[in-house]
Amino acid sequence: MRALKGFLLGLTGLSALFTIGFTQTGCAWGEVSNSKTMTPEDEVAAYSAQKNGSAEALDELGWSASKTLTSDEEDVLDKRIKLKRLETHLADMRERDQYFKYKSYLDNDDERISFLELPSIEARDRYAMEKGIYYHANRFSPAVRDAVSRSDIILGMNKEAVVDSWGEPVTVEVAGKEVFGNEKWSYVDYIETPEGYQRQERIVIFEAGKVAGWQRR
Repeated sequence: MRALKGFLLGLTGLSALFTIGFTQTGCAWGEVSNSKTMTPEDEVAAYSAQKNGSAEALDELGWSASKTLTSDEEDVLDKRIKLKRLETHLADMRERDQYFKYKSYLDNDDERISFLELPSIEARDRYAMEKGIYYHANRFSPAVRDAVSRSDIILGMNKEAVVDSWGEPVTVEVAGKEVFGNEKWSYVDYIETPEGYQRQERIVIFEAGKVAGWQRR
């Protein structure tokens, strides 16, 4: 029994010694404990957001779960939550493909909600026609649409798609007769680097009006 008491007293003294040492020296462990952590209020808010389905909506809007929202911001959040639920309940691949094809052309959450609340694919296509976005969303192949959505270009793209993706070129050089569509487009960008802004030129080569290649220099 005495040995056990002595052992426990020794542990108590050792604990106190470590506590004093960390307090006096400010060691790395102490520094970690001082790093920013979630408050209990933040944790409760994050848990509640996860539970009621608003976590993803808050993340998309760039708001923390503990943010105090104005009445206007609450309306924005409610619409985004409703939109996320409608997106989640798209029934099949055709509906998902159709929606994400039009999504970037729909100006805001109200329009996206109105689109998704329509009862059929055909009704949604008619809505796109009425909004004047049907042509824009369907003028390119799926591969080209995907590239444009990423501000990229791919072989075989036409000039209209390149303009949609990269904008109007700085210069255009025509090889031979313009009717043949053999051209070289140049773009100039200034890229921020540790050494300051660096000039970057992008060249796109068209043959018969289609992208045949490109390079950066």
